[in-house]
Amino acid sequence: MTEELVTLETAKLMKEKGMFTDIKFPPQSIAQKWLRETKNLHIEISYMYGNYWIYDILTIPNHDLVGLSDRPIVRYNTYEEALEDGIQEALKLI
Repeated sequence: MTEELVTLETAKLMKEKGMFTDIKFPPQSIAQKWLRETKNLHIEISYMYGNYWIYDILTIPNHDLVGLSDRPIVRYNTYEEALEDGIQEALKLI
């Protein structure tokens, strides 16, 4: 099993937000950890009845739900798809 790498779009956003200077493609788990540890944003992925995944973004330590107000409700087929979009939204919030 291999770790899922972020997409080019996500890597560009990460560079914009100061995670690194080169366009690298880190694993999603590293991007998620960076957001959690440096920006106090936790991306929570939930499996829903009906066989789909969703994400929420929460602040640390207050557990406040945050996000873009115009975010459409999306049902993701995989955990990784939900995490990728959650990472992108969190990056847009900082």
